[in-house]
Amino acid sequence: MKHIEAIMDYYAGKTTGQLGLGFKNFKTGHAYYVAGDTRFPAASTFKVPLLIELFHQAAEGKLALTDTYTLQKEDIAPGSGLLMSLSPGVNMSILDYARLMMMISDNTATDILFRLVGKKNILAMIQAMGLENTRGDLTCRELLFTLIGIPQDATGEEAEALMAGGKLVPNDDLYTKFDIPNAFCSPKDMMTMLSLIYDEAILTPDACRQMRDILAACITNSRIPYHLPQDGTVTVMHKTGTLPHVFNDCGIVVTPTQTYGLTIFYNRIHASDAEKATPHFGDFLLADISKEIYDALHR
Repeated sequence: MKHIEAIMDYYAGKTTGQLGLGFKNFKTGHAYYVAGDTRFPAASTFKVPLLIELFHQAAEGKLALTDTYTLQKEDIAPGSGLLMSLSPGVNMSILDYARLMMMISDNTATDILFRLVGKKNILAMIQAMGLENTRGDLTCRELLFTLIGIPQDATGEEAEALMAGGKLVPNDDLYTKFDIPNAFCSPKDMMTMLSLIYDEAILTPDACRQMRDILAACITNSRIPYHLPQDGTVTVMHKTGTLPHVFNDCGIVVTPTQTYGLTIFYNRIHASDAEKATPHFGDFLLADISKEIYDALHR
């Protein structure tokens, strides 16, 4: 465990951006955190508590994962994903929207599910899990519009025109102010959520199994899984989150001899100019941390 702590402390001191780390050995229960209770912009890692609340409502019979929803033009959200490029009228199951939300971080699928389960219910689930440094007040559309300075009531066409005009004023408040409507999380809170899913300590065992399967199908693999063996011996159940200046990845790594949680949040809003200018610095940083921890556990 001392080797793991040394690695985490080294990287936390190495970066000029703000780095939060969490590690948990699921076999021994030992855990270690750097800035564990610090609030970081969650970006798309907020989709984890949304997924939990979705399965909670399915377990209570408020909805069925086999229910279908038809994509509408007004559903389209900017940013990552596939649905924004498809024509309205696509009809899919709620479960398939959840898969798109987690596997490719589809923002349109996320906002559809956000509205379906309801913000109040998501926040109630966060409170029920005992999370003190997690919040999710905004849809993906609301968050991205806030970041780039587009009015919340702008239509899709108006937003495109504003972006094309190049006169938008970015708003960095979401990176530093956590007393305003925002989406944030901490390394320790995210580890709590992952632990509840892995240990089947929330909802039903079948629901937890389905959530683990969805997390394991994530295809944004340039961070925690990047340097790990790709021969099928290692499973990474994880969710990434990305915004300008934000690089997150949180998950559970299962190898033939180890099972451990790793939660990494990197906010470079106040980083040095050199760190900001280094291509793919965030991806490489998270991938290197993951590799060193994996190697230390498998010597």
